[in-house]
Amino acid sequence: MDVLKDFGKRIKELRINSGMTQEALATRADLDRSYVGAIERGEKNLSLVNIEKLANAMGIDLYYLFEDERFAARLASVKKELKKPLESRFVCLVNLEAQLLWLKITGPLTESDVAHISKYVKSQILLMEKGEIKMLIDNRLMVKEGQAFVFNPDAYDAWEEFQIWLIPHLKRVAVLCNSKFMQNQLERMANRSGIVSISRRIFNENFEAGNKEAYAFLGITEDQLPQENARQAKI
Repeated sequence: MDVLKDFGKRIKELRINSGMTQEALATRADLDRSYVGAIERGEKNLSLVNIEKLANAMGIDLYYLFEDERFAARLASVKKELKKPLESRFVCLVNLEAQLLWLKITGPLTESDVAHISKYVKSQILLMEKGEIKMLIDNRLMVKEGQAFVFNPDAYDAWEEFQIWLIPHLKRVAVLCNSKFMQNQLERMANRSGIVSISRRIFNENFEAGNKEAYAFLGITEDQLPQENARQAKI
């Protein structure tokens, strides 16, 4: 096995899964675009410093670069999904009696999408009891044709700002992830925003087991989940 080519392929698939161009990754990592291209082709040796720069630019820990979780490298799939209306990629359901918000995200998001989502969710939260709200975020359907999407860096940064606003309002939040990649990405975000102490990020290929862990953490039962005909987001 060609170690450089295999590592380059890994960088490329993670970059594309994040919805980033080579230029965007290079800019965030403070590296030259041609250098990033050479890395992806397996033509360059990397220093530990530059490997760390690439990991940080994609919002993941260094160790995750060497995980065996793999993705199909299809940037076109990400772009195609982003053209769909936000209403088809995001739903927010509310159970006021249980002080529960259920967010379901089913496709990749842009920074603008996150701004619209956060504005709507804030408007719902302000109608609820501060410090007693439970939030379930389900990202597991951020998948298309077998490809799991994660948040691109701009959307990721916007989510982090939103999390900081959420902290005093929430009692607990559970996030169901579609991959180890997303779980690692969101662990880092939670630590930076400070929401980590009241939150849990869950990845389990068994959806039912993941649901049970999330419900137990939030202290809710399945029948408390809002139904599709309940109060729903109109973005």
